[in-house]
Amino acid sequence: MKHIYCILFLLVVGSIFAQEKTPTFREDQIYMSIAYPYFSDAPNNLIQNKLSYAFSVGFIRDMPINKQRTLAVGIGFGYDQTTIYNNNLFTNAEDNISATVIEGGYQKNYLRIQSFAVPLEFRWRNSNETKHAFWRIHTGISIHFPSKFSTYNKTLTGQINTTKLPLKGPILRWNVYFGFNTWNISIAHDIQSWATFNASNKKFDMKFTKIGLIFYVF
Repeated sequence: MKHIYCILFLLVVGSIFAQEKTPTFREDQIYMSIAYPYFSDAPNNLIQNKLSYAFSVGFIRDMPINKQRTLAVGIGFGYDQTTIYNNNLFTNAEDNISATVIEGGYQKNYLRIQSFAVPLEFRWRNSNETKHAFWRIHTGISIHFPSKFSTYNKTLTGQINTTKLPLKGPILRWNVYFGFNTWNISIAHDIQSWATFNASNKKFDMKFTKIGLIFYVF
């Protein structure tokens, strides 16, 4: 009986030491970001105004690939929305799109893109199980599946006009995030266009770049 107790004691102690020697932590799995978006490529008369914005939220499964767990890959799912205030009125009649600069006044005029995203990342950080404030660099691509691309215009008299713009399907975006502890810079650049069309003798190639902040909740 004493031998059994000794064996059980050694197994328990051994498992405790094994747990201490083998880190199990994961980092940065729930994220929220807010950013300023702007056109990467647009006609000269398409001008942004007011304060455009973009935000995203999602979850990334962190999968460490080295023993110290300072390197990892991540794959996840999220939601992304971009709103860009500008001076062009877009209309779509039987798939014939026109774009005209608004000469008179208006209350609101913006483009809005909503999409679901699948981020794929390579991650570095100098964290450990007890160090919760650390440097990080994440980079990779995200695949975006657009759900809506539309315009909104509200005139001075309160009349509201909305237009759906054509979408090209899933697009790729390059992302990089870096910072320390709570404050992290985010930079995102569309590799592909959300939409490409000719309107009013001008070619519109809807690509965007975003610069902002990203916060990791867990």
